[in-house]
Amino acid sequence: RPKMMSSAIILSIILLLPVVQAQAQLNVDWESFLSRADLLWAWNVQNGKPSSTVPYKWYHSAFVGNGALGMMIHCDPNNMTNTLYFSVSSSAVWDDRQPGKNYTLDNFVLDRPRLPSGHFLLHLGGEMQNATMRLDLWNAEARGSINTTAGMISFRAFANAVYNASDSMVVEVNATDGESTAATWEWVPELADSTWAGRTKNYVHNPPPEQMVQDGINVTVQKHLSGNTHALAFQIVKGGASRPNMTHSVLHMSISPVVADGASVAVANVKKSVSQGIESLAATHRDWWHQYYPASFLTFNDTKIESFYWIQMYKLASGTRSDRVVYDLMGPWFIDGTGWPDLHWDLNIQLTYYPLYTANRLSLAESLKKLLDSNIKNLINNVPEANRNDSAAAPSGASSLECMETCYWNYGADCLTSPPTVVGNLLWTCQLYWLHYRNSMDRSVAADLYPILSRAVNYYTHFQMDNSSDHVVHLPPTFSPEYPGKRGPDTNYDVALYRWGLQTVIHIAKDILQNNDPRVSVWQDVLNRLTSYPVDKNGYMIAAGVSFNISHRHFSHLFMVWPLNLIDWENKTEVALAKHSVDHWIGLKGSLTGFCRPAVSVMSTLFGRRNSAFTNITYLLDGYILPNTFYHEGENGECGETPPMAASAIQNMMLLSERGELWVFPGLDDNSLTDVAFYRLRAEGAFLVTSKRVSGQTAWVVIESEMGEPCLLRTDMKAPYTVQPDSVSHQVMANGSIQLDLKANQSVAIWSSAGGAKPPNFVIKPAKGNEDYFNFWGMRPQ
Repeated sequence: RPKMMSSAIILSIILLLPVVQAQAQLNVDWESFLSRADLLWAWNVQNGKPSSTVPYKWYHSAFVGNGALGMMIHCDPNNMTNTLYFSVSSSAVWDDRQPGKNYTLDNFVLDRPRLPSGHFLLHLGGEMQNATMRLDLWNAEARGSINTTAGMISFRAFANAVYNASDSMVVEVNATDGESTAATWEWVPELADSTWAGRTKNYVHNPPPEQMVQDGINVTVQKHLSGNTHALAFQIVKGGASRPNMTHSVLHMSISPVVADGASVAVANVKKSVSQGIESLAATHRDWWHQYYPASFLTFNDTKIESFYWIQMYKLASGTRSDRVVYDLMGPWFIDGTGWPDLHWDLNIQLTYYPLYTANRLSLAESLKKLLDSNIKNLINNVPEANRNDSAAAPSGASSLECMETCYWNYGADCLTSPPTVVGNLLWTCQLYWLHYRNSMDRSVAADLYPILSRAVNYYTHFQMDNSSDHVVHLPPTFSPEYPGKRGPDTNYDVALYRWGLQTVIHIAKDILQNNDPRVSVWQDVLNRLTSYPVDKNGYMIAAGVSFNISHRHFSHLFMVWPLNLIDWENKTEVALAKHSVDHWIGLKGSLTGFCRPAVSVMSTLFGRRNSAFTNITYLLDGYILPNTFYHEGENGECGETPPMAASAIQNMMLLSERGELWVFPGLDDNSLTDVAFYRLRAEGAFLVTSKRVSGQTAWVVIESEMGEPCLLRTDMKAPYTVQPDSVSHQVMANGSIQLDLKANQSVAIWSSAGGAKPPNFVIKPAKGNEDYFNFWGMRPQ
């Protein structure tokens, strides 16, 4: 009979077998990697004329922010050869005129808009000769160097990320030779009026700003008609030059929110900033940012797009934080002359926040949750009084921070959110709240969402129409956001949102909270009888009887495709209808704008149109995105949502998650993007996913489960698969997807073992990139 192998030999063989760890490793020199995405500027002045690359507008500028305070840096448009312009503002500074006063106009854009603060001018002693500027993403600071006919000026500016220690912004300046005595600062406060003040003769101006000195600190106090104030305080600390013929100074400044005594708040922050000192401030500030970036990682060979993506990650953390105000159209960077000093509820606020979930930066998204949680009373008061016991709605168009409907833009009867205006905006915003839950699986988030979502859903039950002949639930005429044609019943924007809201609120009540809510049976009955989407030869209609036949930048009639993802992707007829509808929308030229492109990109990913997913992003970046990666519609009409939404579309090419399914590289065009990898992108179900693409194939996937939710992986890897650790129960489905049974805090690695493939190296490194496109963004000679 065969001889038995000794236990020692068996042990030796086991020890020689490869041990596969189900953990991916990230090998990134973050400072070096992000430096190739830094924005660079270079310009010169010859014979008194600046070069074409001189930055002199807000969308040319370097920008820093800490979630509320913001600064933009460029040349003074009125003196481009001798003066630098530092625009400063705060996203927490809004007017607060009280209703019913003799100075109020019942129009939030006049009564309660964002307000400007002012700007600092750094006057140079000589004329600029040549200059450079860099926005350092890794350290979140702007640096510049200017040679003048009198000497040299260099500066460093940042908005202190650790604002709980001192909510301040600082500008450090070194000046040599003649500039050491000639360069001077000037503070120019701006009158705190609505940018719409000139549009009505009835506008009552706020009092002019008052300038004073408190404890050696310069203070500008802006009184409000309400009796509150906000204030800007600053102090210039001189001394500490490193060599002769040089002066060193640091400007410390802060802007208070709107409070009873804004001066005390601003002065206290400046004192703390000065006390901490520039080097200590810079050290803790940098530490915050160095901990922020590694939450996730994404890389590929197209350095222009890759850099754009990382600039958006920087911009979002500069624009909001968990305990700061929501990121509105401008973020913390106020644009003089803007027509939109507000929150827009019918697209802008939602698109801004989509990338935060997949980027694994949920803390930043807390500011959107906080907006709804803290304004529930006003959301309730936006609906007719008879419905306020169980209903709520967001403003139909735009609003102040208080989320109140007013007599401006798309309002319904009695200046409320009611048909025939837009009524679905709260449901859309709740979808992002829901994504916060789905990506964290934190039951408390679902519990907080439930009362808001149930009110948004209930509101529809008050104006829905039951057809007595067929018992189908219909909706009265409402407005499909921004569509220039007529209105009709069963508007697809509302039908899709109502269907999503009903499905989601029932799921929360029955499966998550298990709260025995008696309204569930009513909601289920409505869901069962809710009308189908109006359709004609052009695809999804605007509403029943209203064909989509006018070029229109908004995709409001396509919500069942995206962002709500309500169609059955296994139903060829539904998918064909969705494709036809999207093609018809984007095929009508005339009113399409940049923000259409990220939406088309995401829908293309869903359709498997990989090249379209890619080219819609390149079309946006090449034709619409401005030198510092901002976006506008009109010279001063900053629309902060489009660049972040483009970042979300890029994420969707790499990873989609919906209904417990993770789809890796669903929209990646391998002919356009190569050397692609991502690390710890977040997915619905509270999964962190890491993967790498090699030669047009997914090489491997590592999944970390935080909450032990069901996991279905969809991948183009070829069976058979190896799953490690082998203790993870898994099943290959008929369509090739892999069902994984993961416990909370368990990780798994999956790769194709076809052809005897060896275990891979689960290491993510940056793509080599294209050096011709390093530091593409900014303004410098090409």
